[in-house]
Amino acid sequence: MSSAGAKRSALDGAKLILKRGRDGRVRAGHPWIYRGEVAEVVGAWKAGEAVDVLDSQGRFLGRGFYNPRPSLVCRLLTRRDEPVDGAFFRRRVEAALALRREAGLASDAFRVVWSEADGLPGLVVDRYATVAVIRCLTLGMTRCRPWIVEALRSLEGITHYYGHDEEVAGRLEGLEPLQGWIGEAGPAEVEIREEPCRFVVAIEGGQKTGFYLDQRENRALVAGLARAKTFLDVFCYTGAFACQGLVAGATRAVAIESSPEALALARRNLELNAVADRAELREGNAFDLLRATERRGERFDLIVLDPPPFTRTKTALEAAARGYKEINLRALRLLNPGGILATFSCSHHVSPAQFEEIVRAAAADAGVTVRVHAALTQSRDHPVLLNVPETRYLKGLLLEAV
Repeated sequence: MSSAGAKRSALDGAKLILKRGRDGRVRAGHPWIYRGEVAEVVGAWKAGEAVDVLDSQGRFLGRGFYNPRPSLVCRLLTRRDEPVDGAFFRRRVEAALALRREAGLASDAFRVVWSEADGLPGLVVDRYATVAVIRCLTLGMTRCRPWIVEALRSLEGITHYYGHDEEVAGRLEGLEPLQGWIGEAGPAEVEIREEPCRFVVAIEGGQKTGFYLDQRENRALVAGLARAKTFLDVFCYTGAFACQGLVAGATRAVAIESSPEALALARRNLELNAVADRAELREGNAFDLLRATERRGERFDLIVLDPPPFTRTKTALEAAARGYKEINLRALRLLNPGGILATFSCSHHVSPAQFEEIVRAAAADAGVTVRVHAALTQSRDHPVLLNVPETRYLKGLLLEAV
């Protein structure tokens, strides 16, 4: 998007007018506008460009990118009458960086921008050593990629930029997902440090942006409980929980993962941290492997369940609940008395209350009484806006079998 285009939107561009009585959520601080809430769009508009959002009386509510293709047609970027241009992106990125630096969260691997939570809905940026991985979830954000890259130049030590757009978002938004370097090609993988551990992160071809940074604080918490314990890491991806636990003194770890590529990287990470001799990697479907583990009579002192989202839509919530209940039931049956289970859901359609109810039902069916040690959530470099509950997607429970 050109600077001239942004200025036209700010001064005399298209206007999205809401239906009468449909502005309550926006006024309450939520940035999303759905197709059914729109009365009309007047003026010349182009999908992915900024429009002014007005209530039914013509009062200005904000400005955001408009795309009529998905049901979520607009996400407000600002509630001020200001141009959405390169300077706007620079201010937002600098504010996001300042938030993390002041909280002591900036390191060689952290989330730099977290979409709505940083006032840039549809944009995710993660740092891995010298690489910034940019994930655009809306058509509007893809058009602003040059501004985004320019704004990220204030992040010291970054030398390369990699686009890792989401294919699901691409289909919804009608965009061609970028999977590749922006400008000069950089390293296919990098090494990062988290707490006492080192990890290899695959920039090209990795899941999400390459590493699950949202679990950083939970990995440290679990590692603090791992000394002299046997450890089961289910859906281990590249082995971060297992590595942290073994370095902290776990006697043995079993790591389960269905992706052979991820498991190969997990082995490298275990070797990198000199703990591979105490780890066993098992490739396959987690549900099947948990049942087989139970049949063999294996038991563990510490178990982590960190599955991928079992649903991305509300319509599949019932099936997702069955999946979460099944893996939690199996894990609870594998716990030694006094054992600890750290269990998670990253499906934002599953609320914390729903997740707790699912795990409660699993404990009842497993015949295990559990004590809640803590409710868990995403690391603080993935901030949560109370007005936008969707910004809190990761929820978890730290439980003890009693």
